Amino acid sequence: MEYSQTNPFLFHFCKQLSVQLASISKQQKTIGPSEFAELVATATNEVLESYASGAIDLQSYRDTIADEYKELAIKSIDSYSVTNQKIEKISEEQSELLENNDALINFDKITEKFNDIQVHLSDEVTRANEVIHTLMEQVKNLEVKTSLDPLTKTFNRYALHEHLKSILEKNIFDFEIFVLMVDADNFKMINDQFGHIAGDKVLIFLAKLFKKALRDGDRVYRFGGEEFIIILNRTDIEGAKLVAERLLTLCRNNKPLFQNQQITVTLSIGMTKLQPNDTIDTVIERSDAALYKAKNNGKDRLETEF
Repeated sequence: MEYSQTNPFLFHFCKQLSVQLASISKQQKTIGPSEFAELVATATNEVLESYASGAIDLQSYRDTIADEYKELAIKSIDSYSVTNQKIEKISEEQSELLENNDALINFDKITEKFNDIQVHLSDEVTRANEVIHTLMEQVKNLEVKTSLDPLTKTFNRYALHEHLKSILEKNIFDFEIFVLMVDADNFKMINDQFGHIAGDKVLIFLAKLFKKALRDGDRVYRFGGEEFIIILNRTDIEGAKLVAERLLTLCRNNKPLFQNQQITVTLSIGMTKLQPNDTIDTVIERSDAALYKAKNNGKDRLETEF
C-alpha cells in the first residue's frame, strides 16, 4: 500500500502546504499568523478540489479492508484506531504553529517543526503498512484453509487432508472406504489446442459430472491441476469398481462444448482402499501408483492398488 493510500487527505494537505510555504519563503523571511492561516485554508481547498475532480482516489482508501474477513476487519479497525490516535497527536503538534497570534512566525522554525511532523507521520504510516501486510498474509492463509476449490467448487486439497486425517486418526473401520485418484487424459493437449480457458471449462465439466454420478455420502476433491480424488464411503470392492466404470462411461459419452467445438475427454482412474494403520501419504501413494498403471496401460481405464 502506498503512502498516499494510507492517509490520503493528510498526505496531500501536507504536500500542498509545503508548496505554499516554499513559494512564500523565497520572498520573505517571516509570516504573520493570519497569513499562515490563509495558507492552511488554501492548501485545504486545493486538496478538497482534487477529491471533487477525482484527481485523488479516495475510494481505494475506503475499500482497502472493506471486504476482508470479519475477524481480520476487527483487527484492522483496532490497528487503525491506534493509528488515528497517533495522527491526532501529530495534528495537535501541527496546531501549535498557530498558537501565537501576535508574534511573527519564523520560517526556519516552521520548516523544522513541519519536517518533524512529516517524520512522525511517515513512521506511523510505516507501522500501519506492516500491520496491513500481516493481515493480508492471514487472509491468504484463510483462503488456503477454506474448503472449496474456487474453480470447480469441489472440495480442495486442504479439505481432503482434514477429512482423511479425521478418519485415519480414529483407526476404526466399521465399513470399507475406497479412494479414487482421477486424472483427465491428455489435458496438456487440450490446453495447447483450445487454450487454458477451455481447459478450465473441462475441469468444471468433470466436477459437475462427478457430482451427478456419485451418491450423497461420496465426496469429490480437486487434488491439483487436472487431478481429482473421490472418496467412496460404505461400499465394497465391486460397488467401488461400478462407480469408477460409470465415471469412465459418462466421460466418454459426454463431451463439453467450447466455442461450438466438442472436446473429447477421457479419464484414467487409480483405486485403493483405506486400511488400518494407513497414513495420508500411504493412501495417496497407493492411489497414485494405481493411476500410474492406468496411464501406462493405455489410459481411459481403471486400475487398482491394494
